[in-house]
Amino acid sequence: MSKQAEAKTLPVFASEDEERSFWEAHDPGEYFTEPADVIVRLKSARKKMVSVRIDEALHDELKAVAAQHGLGYQPLMRELLRQALRNLAQREGRHAPV
Repeated sequence: MSKQAEAKTLPVFASEDEERSFWEAHDPGEYFTEPADVIVRLKSARKKMVSVRIDEALHDELKAVAAQHGLGYQPLMRELLRQALRNLAQREGRHAPV
């Protein structure tokens, strides 16, 4: 049996919050067995272009860590920012919108 045939069916989400909660509790590897599945999913989210200046050493480390995980450094940066905002909101006792 191929890996593709073993993938679980992804549920339909009523909101981004519901989807976020789902992914916090589930392994994407069980639902996406081909890299193309993940790429299509990532490209479907709306994104706003921003410019942030970071020092070269931080940029190099982001790229190295992202490469170790098979990611681009920009998706890694987005996820790290998302996690940091969630953690901050949790410490402050409020709901994180991201």
